[in-house]
Amino acid sequence: MIFTIILIPFLAFAHVIQDDVTVTEKTRYSLKSVCSKSGHPDSPLIELISGTTIDCMGRQIDAADFCDREHAADPFYLRAVLNADRQEVICVSGKKVLFRYLCVKLTDRALCSRSADYACGYIKGKLARRLDLVHAAFLKNEKGIQQLNCFFESLPAPEKVGL
Repeated sequence: MIFTIILIPFLAFAHVIQDDVTVTEKTRYSLKSVCSKSGHPDSPLIELISGTTIDCMGRQIDAADFCDREHAADPFYLRAVLNADRQEVICVSGKKVLFRYLCVKLTDRALCSRSADYACGYIKGKLARRLDLVHAAFLKNEKGIQQLNCFFESLPAPEKVGL
């Protein structure tokens, strides 16, 4: 019993070991303005459903899609972050993202059993939407655990042609 209580926090811990972002801009929107700009202006009850979803009186809004629309002209838009304490959506833009993830849980198998390019492509959609994948690799760390390494940045147009 005690072993289970001690082990549960370690099993529940996310295995992101690095998520470094070179941030260029953060734009903040209140949840009310997100609902209003998404076509739901009369939403007195607004709740955060998950780390990425807002409920505007029964209508679900994906925060990343909202930021994607609001920052359509920004070539460096990366991701949306929900701040539950301040009841806001933060749209983050940046020029580089370095992401490292340990593949230790059984639920990681779907991501970590594919190619590094596929896994980093999935991560790109969540954390580095408009940047280019520059490096993707699976490595073994010093403890022999498989680790996914992804590096994203904005490449100049001539370099994108070669991708």
